[in-house]
Amino acid sequence: MFQMNMAESSKQLNKGVVTYLELVFQSISFTAPAIAVTATMTGAAAFAYGALPLTYILAVLAVFSAGFVIYVFSRKVASSGGYYRYIERGFGTRGGGFGGWVYMLYTVIGATPFIYFETSLATQYGLGIFGVNLPSWSWYPIGLVVALAAYGLAYSGIKNSLRYSVFTGVIEMAILLIVAFLILGKSPDPVNLKVFTPAYSPTGWNGVALGLVFSFTSLAGWGSMTFLGGEARQAHFNIRKGVIVTIAVLGAFFLFMSYAMTIGWGPANMGTYFQNFLPGLILAVKYGGVGVAILMFVFLVNSGFVDTLAIINAGSRDLYTMAKDGFLPDTLSLTHPRHKSPHKALLSNTIIGIVLFTVTGWTMGPLNGFLVTGVWTGAGTIIEHIMLNTSLPLYFRKLKQYKAQYAIVPGVATILYLFALYGSFLSIDIYVLIAVAFIVVWLAFGAIYFSVKPVKEIVLEEGEEIG
Repeated sequence: MFQMNMAESSKQLNKGVVTYLELVFQSISFTAPAIAVTATMTGAAAFAYGALPLTYILAVLAVFSAGFVIYVFSRKVASSGGYYRYIERGFGTRGGGFGGWVYMLYTVIGATPFIYFETSLATQYGLGIFGVNLPSWSWYPIGLVVALAAYGLAYSGIKNSLRYSVFTGVIEMAILLIVAFLILGKSPDPVNLKVFTPAYSPTGWNGVALGLVFSFTSLAGWGSMTFLGGEARQAHFNIRKGVIVTIAVLGAFFLFMSYAMTIGWGPANMGTYFQNFLPGLILAVKYGGVGVAILMFVFLVNSGFVDTLAIINAGSRDLYTMAKDGFLPDTLSLTHPRHKSPHKALLSNTIIGIVLFTVTGWTMGPLNGFLVTGVWTGAGTIIEHIMLNTSLPLYFRKLKQYKAQYAIVPGVATILYLFALYGSFLSIDIYVLIAVAFIVVWLAFGAIYFSVKPVKEIVLEEGEEIG
């Protein structure tokens, strides 16, 4: 009996320790506001040009529609499985396993190496703006430091990660807003409503569609709090409330920041915006001065670090729950005896991220590695949310509590997500094609694996689902 209890306790997370504010900042940190505004937006601008704010209007509309899905689901289900568990409730055991596999594409395979690239390149290019030129190969050791430091803090327990995220996140967003107001206050033409149309996109709606993929990427992570469902206080209530607040805050924030950056650079000049890895930092120097820009740079680098924490915290809990359900090796379901972190899953997530960071970075170059992993992240989140949107009405049909809005509202989100997914296939860039080919192989393998793998009955933990 003693051995059975020890084995059981080695798979338990730290229950009821995550507060409402910490849930919100898990999701805000996943979006990495500073690094997204100064760097990730360039991906959307590379295709949408001066229509960058339009891509955020569409992204926010889709995210609010998708947020409805999480809002409704969280009334019934709160689990360390997050999205995986939601999909499993609607599609059944095998469909849920595939949903968890897709989330691995989104976080473990895509977002983890992507944020290593983003943080290391932001550090390298940012210092260059201030006249400090690092060796061209420095992106690699910087990325490794970020990876190992984030793993260490996440390993020490969820509370340490989230306390740090809340403290630095509030300062980070305040600095960004100050820079945005400085830009608009000093701009000769601060009002231009044409940026909310395709007028400044050289390829019209095609450019907007492909830009939307990257807008989703910069907003990705707003629902990552769901993966803390096994550790949150009053999880069903706080996740439901938190996801709506998070989307509202992030939607308004990114829409405002995309507008300020477009106005500051000049809507008609956005063809040069994405040629700089950190155009937002250049604007901070121009409109705020070197002192403000240096402060912004410090929190820019920290933003990448905190984002890494949020990504591996969510991704590892996807691995942890899938392992508990028998889809992945059982060792991934073990938790640290003192810290109660899923330390084996955290380590696996980190190692996979480092391997992909190394392989793509050294074979393609860090900028192309950044692009490829960004496409994996963007496409992964789109496919995952389409599955979530479809799972909701299926789940409530099983409960005999179906309502028309459970299909209609998610349907709006799905249409916009499909539009963005269509945008992923518009480019003939060889690296985008490589990324898409990998996605097809990953999904095909997952579909075969989960269709033939023997499955066991899923046993939910006490309180995980409310009848």
